[in-house]
Amino acid sequence: MADASENPGVKPLSFMEKLSPIVSTYQPQTSASKRISNADPSLVIIASWTDAQDVHIAKYIAKYQQYYPTAPILLIQSTSKLFLNPSTIGPAVRPAVSVIRAVVSPQSPSESSAQILLHIFSNGGSSSMAELYKEYAATATAGETTQMPLHITIFDSSPSIYRIERAMAFLSVGLSPIQRIVAAPFFYLLASAYAALIFLGVWEDMQVVWGDRHNDPDTVLETRRTYIYSDTDKLVGAIDVEAHAGRAEKAGFTVRRERFRGSEHVSHARKDETRYWDIVRGTWDEKYSGK
Repeated sequence: MADASENPGVKPLSFMEKLSPIVSTYQPQTSASKRISNADPSLVIIASWTDAQDVHIAKYIAKYQQYYPTAPILLIQSTSKLFLNPSTIGPAVRPAVSVIRAVVSPQSPSESSAQILLHIFSNGGSSSMAELYKEYAATATAGETTQMPLHITIFDSSPSIYRIERAMAFLSVGLSPIQRIVAAPFFYLLASAYAALIFLGVWEDMQVVWGDRHNDPDTVLETRRTYIYSDTDKLVGAIDVEAHAGRAEKAGFTVRRERFRGSEHVSHARKDETRYWDIVRGTWDEKYSGK
């Protein structure tokens, strides 16, 4: 099967098998049985940001193909339609459950090595994975585990909580400067109304719900995690990411923080590609201090 960086004339993700509108898989030609070592993950899961373009997703997949050539890849995409209708996310990500159970073997309680490398992008990816954890448990049959197998997690520009200014930035993505100016009053009213409904308890802040699920030891079976974020991200603030990391530590998770300077939302790899992928690989290889 073709590498993600090859054949620029075809669709960027055409090399993947599409299981549903948002779930796709890639199976490398080199099988796990032919591995020189067991250094590669048994599975890489990429939970992309909301409405991410295929061409951008393909760049991350190409890197994983380069660094872990024997690892199958499971892609879970996020869309605005799903993100704004949280009850629809679970059924949408459900096809991913059978892939994970088929690829990753069950572990005994004494095993401590992660089998899955999970890469979460933004709140879209956070919502996908939080709901996948729930689906994984809900669909378990007799003899199957309710927790996803042991994994390490990379949080890129994620997670956060609902804030009016962040919501306005999200709604403005893809608009021209003139369109943003014209739409700003409407976006502010919409974002403020949603904030009021959360404050009054009419609606839940689903970003908080999803974030809490990532920090629940009864839900998440994880060896370690790294947060990659920025001080200039307009959609997800560093203060919210660092707060989530702090709560994760209190819950018993092993946490690493990697703060970039001057990079935009889900664009930290573009800012410093070498540092970014050294962080990802180092997290998988345990070559960091856990600071």
